[in-house]
Amino acid sequence: MRQTGLVVEEQDEFAPRKPHRRAGDADVLALAESLLLTIENTFNRGDLEVFKTVAESYPDVGRDGAGDVVASLIGLLDDFLAQEACDRMAIAVHMRAWRFMVSRKPDKAERTRILAGLRDVRDVYATAAAS
Repeated sequence: MRQTGLVVEEQDEFAPRKPHRRAGDADVLALAESLLLTIENTFNRGDLEVFKTVAESYPDVGRDGAGDVVASLIGLLDDFLAQEACDRMAIAVHMRAWRFMVSRKPDKAERTRILAGLRDVRDVYATAAAS
């Protein structure tokens, strides 16, 4: 029960609370991190497609730093699927960047450096595809 002015309002302390709007973001990241543990360095289309589906479910793909990292990760997974290749370490680099972006809002300069590094990782596979 809480009192506001002269009116006393009943409040059910056991009523479910509306989750924070970013709670889904954390759930997607946690699921992707657990899936990373199952990815091997050998190409497995099913594993990569499942991983990509999870990444695509991130609500902020392409926005706010973390979303930019996820967009890059999805692009990397598309490259792997097209080339029938897999590099677990490249995925792990993206996952660490994703976790960093979610856990700490980096300033513009930090975000620019991180995204440039991820582009460099992606360029390795774009170059391999062009060869």
